[in-house]
Amino acid sequence: MEDNINNKMNESSSEELEAAKRLLEAVKKQFEEEAKKNEEYKYELFDMKDFKVSKFAFYDGPNYYLPKKAMVFNIFIAPVGDSVEFYKEKVGEVLPQLKNSKAEYVVDFFAEVLLHVLKMDIDLYLHDYRISRDGDEYVIAIEYFDKRVAEDAAYLVSDWFYALSKDRAFDFMEQWQKLQADFDKTLYGGPTLYSLIEAGLKRNIPVFYLWEENEFQWGYGKKQLRGRSTTFHNDGIKDTEFTMYKDMVGDFLEMCGFPTPRGFNTFSEEAAVEAAEKIGYPCVVKPVNGHKGQGVTTGIMNADGVREAYRKIIAMSEENNVPFAGALVQKQIQGTDHRLLAVNGKFVAALQRVPAYVVGDGEHTIRQLIEIENAKEIRLDNARSPLAKIKIDDDLINFLALQNKSLDDVPPAGEHVTLRRVANISAGGVSINVTDKIHPDNIKLVEDIASYFTIRNLGIDVLAADISRSWKEGDFGIIEINAGPGVFMHLAPAYGGSIDVPGQIILSHFGKPENARIPIIAGNYFSERLMQKINQLVHELDPDGVFGALLPEGVFFNGEYFYKNEDHIQNEKIILRKPQVSVALFTEDKDNIYDYGMLFQGADIVVLDDAAYAEEVTLLEQLLPDSPLIEVIDDHIGIYINNEKIDSRTFNTTEEKEDIIFEFIKRYLPDIMKRYGPVIPLHGYKF
Repeated sequence: MEDNINNKMNESSSEELEAAKRLLEAVKKQFEEEAKKNEEYKYELFDMKDFKVSKFAFYDGPNYYLPKKAMVFNIFIAPVGDSVEFYKEKVGEVLPQLKNSKAEYVVDFFAEVLLHVLKMDIDLYLHDYRISRDGDEYVIAIEYFDKRVAEDAAYLVSDWFYALSKDRAFDFMEQWQKLQADFDKTLYGGPTLYSLIEAGLKRNIPVFYLWEENEFQWGYGKKQLRGRSTTFHNDGIKDTEFTMYKDMVGDFLEMCGFPTPRGFNTFSEEAAVEAAEKIGYPCVVKPVNGHKGQGVTTGIMNADGVREAYRKIIAMSEENNVPFAGALVQKQIQGTDHRLLAVNGKFVAALQRVPAYVVGDGEHTIRQLIEIENAKEIRLDNARSPLAKIKIDDDLINFLALQNKSLDDVPPAGEHVTLRRVANISAGGVSINVTDKIHPDNIKLVEDIASYFTIRNLGIDVLAADISRSWKEGDFGIIEINAGPGVFMHLAPAYGGSIDVPGQIILSHFGKPENARIPIIAGNYFSERLMQKINQLVHELDPDGVFGALLPEGVFFNGEYFYKNEDHIQNEKIILRKPQVSVALFTEDKDNIYDYGMLFQGADIVVLDDAAYAEEVTLLEQLLPDSPLIEVIDDHIGIYINNEKIDSRTFNTTEEKEDIIFEFIKRYLPDIMKRYGPVIPLHGYKF
């Protein structure tokens, strides 16, 4: 009986064991299925999020993520995707220069490609990016110029990488070319303005945009230079305005004995014809208030030509809704068009300008030859191209007709076909640097004319048979003078060496790059009491100086409250934009650093008062070499220069702490206020 009981127990145990095994298998299978589903879901999630960009922020200056103007955004990159070598190979097929990238990770290569895209294939002055982490996403901080174009560029590269990961077709070059066209329409797309911005950046001269005024500012406070293109805030407004009236300018030049063709401003067809008959043919008819060669007709040989030119000016005024200010009739001078440039009263460059032309090959029509010419790299018509595209319009067609030619003619091989009367670069003209060929008398002529105008940049257009001969020998005439002339053509002529005119313009104001700065004290906290002590010290050292300070309470000038804008950057701009400010103080706490960043770059004294991490790393990056760092930790204050401790103190009260900080500032501020030299006065203001 006992044996039977034992047998039954053994059978029962075996059945229970088998049941347990089956249960374990079922549970295991369920876990495996759950894990498989989770893995599938994870891959689906990875697929949906892969290369997705989000959380865009734009900083106008140094910030927690990058010590300069930056676009910052998050990006998710699946940890199970293709290798960086895969993307290097695929991207390298389209952008060969990136095939041998040293990037070790996909996110690094993504940022490198984005930087390349932001340079718009014209090597814009952008260099830096940084990568950090935010949970399972990366944070990329990268330099940029235009906000909208930069964000579109990030989405473009994101879409491209995602398409590559899925082996899908994606026309990157087509999309990039559209983006380049968008960039060309921005403020930074103008060749002259961009070249001036780059001239500042290359020399570490601060540059920022004043959107309320639609102009840029180079330098800070009393050192500033503000402007749009080559017209600046300290140009004489009446002198600038005067150069727009070509008839009066002609009278002025004639009065001074400068070589200029005789001319008359006319307000009717018959008056224009009468003036032409008086001065003789050939003659030129141009709008008094025109520019860039628009509305100019040259080589007029009879009264009918004068009437036609006059009507064209009237039509152009009506079309552009510009008041008609008269048609200037001048004697035509034989010679080649030249632009002579003076900067701050001194001659700096000479450029010969040849009207747009094509050379026949015996096979293509003139229209096709223009298309071939426009396809050349030098005629990309962007912020870096030396020449503009040749546009087919009525002026071009009519000028060909005068030569008994049409767009459908096929010129013989070697025939030089001139397409326009005017040689302006904006009209497709060709530029040749002749700075080293100009005669000394002609240089003196330029500087003599410039001496009459309080204008930083003066373009003098002349016709000369030979610019290497003195104007006193004849065959030389001043056609017009221009305030705010384009200068990129000097930096990048089609032929001949480059003249760094943008750099000369910027340095004609600052002298040396460092003179663009004013002494700046920056810290994470300043009380009003400490600020007032610093204000008193500044005025002891410079009684005529203006001290601008930004505290949590708002903006102060010379110790008096001025205003508090809701936008932190605007408060800094209020100080840096004020032309009298000689010393500035800025409070940068962690909230403002994260939300706004800073507008200024570089600090001559940094004060860290029990600073948060973001405050410490961001402000320390702005501390200039050989400049003091004053650091408060608990009850201890230390002063450091180039990481070397110079002095230290302890304190018991807040007032005692502030007095020690002030003592340290007082020790170094006198020398710091002598650190930067004065700017150079505009020549018209020198007495």
